[in-house]
Amino acid sequence: MLVLAPMPLEMHAIVKAFGVQPTTADELDPWRGQVGGSDVKVVHIGMGPPLTRAALERLFDESAHGGDPIDHVMNAGICGGLDPGLDVGTLINPGIIVDNTSGAEFRHQPPIDDPLAGKLMTMEAATLNTERSRRFFADGFLAVDMESAAVAEVCEARGCAWSIYRCIGDRYFDGLLDERVIAATNQDGSGNMAEIARLIEADPQIAKNLDRLRRETSHAAKLAAEAAVRGCLALDR
Repeated sequence: MLVLAPMPLEMHAIVKAFGVQPTTADELDPWRGQVGGSDVKVVHIGMGPPLTRAALERLFDESAHGGDPIDHVMNAGICGGLDPGLDVGTLINPGIIVDNTSGAEFRHQPPIDDPLAGKLMTMEAATLNTERSRRFFADGFLAVDMESAAVAEVCEARGCAWSIYRCIGDRYFDGLLDERVIAATNQDGSGNMAEIARLIEADPQIAKNLDRLRRETSHAAKLAAEAAVRGCLALDR
């Protein structure tokens, strides 16, 4: 079992929920443990389709050359909500995942029995484009993320089962994020703290927004990680 964590806050939540332990002093190296009958490896991969594809291809290649066998890949973390009727902290279980760039569609078949609902759109980058977000929602998408379609793409090409566990951590219409903050986010999901400090000095409201965002996304990441644990245990049935 391989569990992917795009951002540090998601990695923290997954490590806690799965009870995995570090394998080296470097926190970027895989963490390992066991949940039910599954040997679990957790890897922090960074954000976005390119990093996701590269990490998965590397891990599959390592597995093929004597590394840990991979029989299921899970991606757990937060997503951006599109539906005004779904609160922050709502777990989604999409039936279809779509790559916004290629238009490729992937049918989600997770091991848990929770009902599937709506679609999830995977973007190349974070966006606050209101018009496009409304159009996605009108087309049946409940949320957007930056990794799930890439996970599905690589896993299906490799003949490996996969599942997605996402919880709404923010909503574009709540106004907690703006383009300045997105630009100050590194590819690994961490923040450029010097730039963020400069932004806060110029606009103190950003600090209040980021504090609320931190609390809400951390809680959402926790719920997503716990859902992934339930999915892992369901594999034992």
